[in-house]
Amino acid sequence: MTYRNIETREDTQAALELFNGCAASGEILYKPFADAESFEAFFLKRKEEGLKTVALIAADRTAFASGCYMDGEEKGYISFVAVAPDQRRKGIGQEILRALEQGLSSASDERITKFEVIFFNPMNFTWVVPGTDGHDHPNAPGVDVGSMGYLFLKNCGYRDFAYQNSYHIDLSDYQFSKDMERRIASLKEKGIEITYYDGEKHSGLEELMDSFGNPLWKKEVLENAALPGGGDPLLIVNWNGKAMGFTGPLSVQESGRGFFCGIGVHKDCRGNGAGKALFAYLCAGLKDMDARFMTLFTGETNPARNIYEAAGFHIVRTWADMRKELKKEGGKA
Repeated sequence: MTYRNIETREDTQAALELFNGCAASGEILYKPFADAESFEAFFLKRKEEGLKTVALIAADRTAFASGCYMDGEEKGYISFVAVAPDQRRKGIGQEILRALEQGLSSASDERITKFEVIFFNPMNFTWVVPGTDGHDHPNAPGVDVGSMGYLFLKNCGYRDFAYQNSYHIDLSDYQFSKDMERRIASLKEKGIEITYYDGEKHSGLEELMDSFGNPLWKKEVLENAALPGGGDPLLIVNWNGKAMGFTGPLSVQESGRGFFCGIGVHKDCRGNGAGKALFAYLCAGLKDMDARFMTLFTGETNPARNIYEAAGFHIVRTWADMRKELKKEGGKA
């Protein structure tokens, strides 16, 4: 079997049907594409600076594979591999995956020998939480360990190196638990309250953001706070008028998903449950803004999972981050 770059509308339509067929059968959780144009824009005509994509199709159009890489990086990302149901167990999947690896390597300025399937993949696949009314998440953080794709990659030499858990909560009947109400009361006795940030009443927001060492958080939070009217709502841990923790800014996406850029508590205010209370207020605040649900993911061993679970979130999927390294010419990688 030979494999070529997707170039014609017929090739695009065949690849679209393979992808959407996997989605319709439940083999993947990804959202199907509405038409060939949206499929083409995602897989073939990305506009991100420095991002290069490779999309292959079998000569008989029974298999499709896609990957990408960023200029200057020494690794490629495997995004998707599909084989028509009646052509499986013939080695076609392994063949087109090898062709994709070679295509990514030859397309880059330097020979790529490292390949990953991970949430840092620049091609973010929106997926739907099973058993929900379209509750979605904008990025699949690896390979669904319950999918055929996971075993396929294992059999092609890819190895797990980390696990991510996806959490979900339906906000329709969200309310503070009795334990959370007691925690909030205890914090108030210490002079700590969770409230919405007001630049005229509260100080220390920039210093707080500096303390986390996260430039993306700092940029989004401070730019939002500088907008007329204070921008989107921002929750803080208020300790004597000073911001000692934050979460937000709060917003609701088109699907009804509650969104926030981050959450953190200053080291001088940790250890008293302020983080769990802050997150509970986040859930309540998003519900008040008519968010229907929330989804997020975190590493299997990340202590932050305790905050999510205390708020009533449940794990709905576990994903594996996987990688493979090829031998370089003339020696080992």
